[in-house]
Amino acid sequence: MTSRKEKLIDKDFRELKKVFPKMNTKTINQANNAWLISGDIDIFDVNGDYWETYEIKIQVPFTYPHCVIGVQETSQKIERSEDRHIDNLGICCLDISHKLLAMKMKGVNLTDFTKSKIYPYFANQVFFDRTGKYAAGDYPHRFDGIRQFYSEELGIENEKEAIDLIQFILSKEKLGRNDLCFCGDKKFKDCHLANVEFLRSVGENQLRIDLAGFKNEL
Repeated sequence: MTSRKEKLIDKDFRELKKVFPKMNTKTINQANNAWLISGDIDIFDVNGDYWETYEIKIQVPFTYPHCVIGVQETSQKIERSEDRHIDNLGICCLDISHKLLAMKMKGVNLTDFTKSKIYPYFANQVFFDRTGKYAAGDYPHRFDGIRQFYSEELGIENEKEAIDLIQFILSKEKLGRNDLCFCGDKKFKDCHLANVEFLRSVGENQLRIDLAGFKNEL
């Protein structure tokens, strides 16, 4: 009997092939508890002119749609290095983990994920090959990238603010929207509420990693 999740991934795979017709094979990887989607992805510039084709594998865990989708570049066209955001096995770093974990919590759609994360990653790789830089910039590696994410995406400018924010979330303390924020500045809704709601979605494991990093910075 076909399970509900199998029906969902079959339906979403058919939708994916309408947008990316060269993604044409779906198999089961029992060792990794995932579906493996293989094929080619063609990259075009904003004018519709052909740029490049990459052979890739998309790994979709059986927990789909609440999962982190992984991608491996198998055509060996991208230099394996941190600066290119790809490891020696061709596993691609599509975005900072916080954003991917938040998407996991909400639930992802295979086609939307491919359009919003996978395709831009490879378009950026072509752009890098031609210009030596990424079109929309990129995050530094390791904790430097986390620090930049907190600063640019969350508006957290110093280690103490980041530590206080993370510790508040991990404490599981509850505040009403109109209560004074834990930082003592303004009402919660006008202060750290949005950051708290987002960071709760990335999970405690990532938050503990972040906390240790910020404490180490101090």
